[in-house]
Amino acid sequence: IDRDRFTMLFYPRDRAFAEAMLVAATTRDTFPWLPRDTARVVIMIAPDNATFRNWAGPSARDATAAVAFVERRRVVMRGPRAPPFVGDPTQTLRHELAHVALSAYLGARAPRWFDEGYASLAAGEERNEGFLAVNATLLFRRMPGLAGLDTLLTSPRTANTRAGYTLS
Repeated sequence: IDRDRFTMLFYPRDRAFAEAMLVAATTRDTFPWLPRDTARVVIMIAPDNATFRNWAGPSARDATAAVAFVERRRVVMRGPRAPPFVGDPTQTLRHELAHVALSAYLGARAPRWFDEGYASLAAGEERNEGFLAVNATLLFRRMPGLAGLDTLLTSPRTANTRAGYTLS
């Protein structure tokens, strides 16, 4: 389905889900402090977990809900049969589209901690996890420097990665 600047690729049984994601993308197609992007974005809905892992590549973990390939202006996300722990798909799509929008504006200049923090803010994730998650994270670990945040974000340990996202 093509609408505005988005193309949705999906399997027929996921049509209703793809249409809902397309509505979410088109109705909130601006991001805080950034000019409106006009370039096309392809959003691919994986029909199952195995296909998602294949399309998303080795950087996707079991808890990964979606991946943005900013240089290709592509988002790969899990479909409606995703495990419930991956979260709200509308918020996930907004997060990934924020990565694409920020990259379109700044190029590759944004450090990972800023990129993830901006995408979380643009997606409204601080309202879901926000202050409680930050406080809990700081209770059990001291605040890392900016380079330390990047290290947490790429850690193979899920607990470290979550802490990195929370603190970003």
